[in-house]
Amino acid sequence: MNTTNLALNLTEIEEMYPENPIDFFRDKKLCLFKACLEKYFPGVRFGIEDFLTDLELNVMTCTNQSCCSGTFFQRNLITRAQFGAINERNLSEINKIADILLFSCNGCYNSLIRGREFLNNPDVRKKTQDILNQLKNKNNSDNYPGKYEIVDDLKLKLVHDLDFFYLIKNSVVNALKYDLKDMKVAVHYGCHYLNLSRDKDSIDEYLRPKTKLEELITLFGGNPVDYQERESCCGWGASQVVIHPKEALKITFNKLKSAENVGADFMVTPCPTCLYTLSKPEYREKMQKWYGEKLEIPTIHLNELIAILRGCEEERCITLRRKTPRIEEIFEIITQ
Repeated sequence: MNTTNLALNLTEIEEMYPENPIDFFRDKKLCLFKACLEKYFPGVRFGIEDFLTDLELNVMTCTNQSCCSGTFFQRNLITRAQFGAINERNLSEINKIADILLFSCNGCYNSLIRGREFLNNPDVRKKTQDILNQLKNKNNSDNYPGKYEIVDDLKLKLVHDLDFFYLIKNSVVNALKYDLKDMKVAVHYGCHYLNLSRDKDSIDEYLRPKTKLEELITLFGGNPVDYQERESCCGWGASQVVIHPKEALKITFNKLKSAENVGADFMVTPCPTCLYTLSKPEYREKMQKWYGEKLEIPTIHLNELIAILRGCEEERCITLRRKTPRIEEIFEIITQ
């Protein structure tokens, strides 16, 4: 059994639907994975859900889904088998109701693919199924066939929001009401996107330059700017921001300062975890205290940015109703 081939084959879709890749999704059931840190940024979910609804695609969320548990695993709080069991249950629940699973978060996307990869180890696979069996015995009242089984014939395919938006970029551009007015934009991909090889078919695909964000920014009428810390970490580093906050936030400071140095108007990322680290007011205050400089550069998630460019009115977009300084300036420039 190949347990790691969960990523949606984007190249195949482009070849099958060269004129309009969105047609591939017309008869599919799409599910949005609920990333934990999305709760701090409601516009992340709104940005893609509203767009997919306007495209008249069949989109839903899975109410029975749990956290991907990536943070716990990266902090050595759970074993590979426990990690695998959590994600197998998630995959089983979502496989039952959807064909395509979309992720706004680098870590969640990586976790579900990574947990599946661990099952190639016979010992981990056995321990994972043992854990699932224990869950089945404790929750036998609401079981359905295969709920607590490793799904060998998984039909579900996974795709990151950034890759999805890039695939259907012509449809995205055609839906925009505003443009970026040549604003200078610094991009931040995040470690779990830049360094992820599990969803690639070849080493060449993994090694090729990552430029999807820059290309989208250009299509949106912006000016992507290069900066020294483009490929560096946001500073979160799983446990590092907790155990070594000063050292971790020095990485965050260097990244934001590097973008400010080249005159970036704002920074865009496809990951709410990175966004949390780059934008959290308490972190900005600590960096000012420790490193003696207040950083002003706003940060925004790609989904939020697309919502604004599509004409998301303040009363409709939950995030914008909060009047957060983080994106209010971006909103005002784009929509003025």
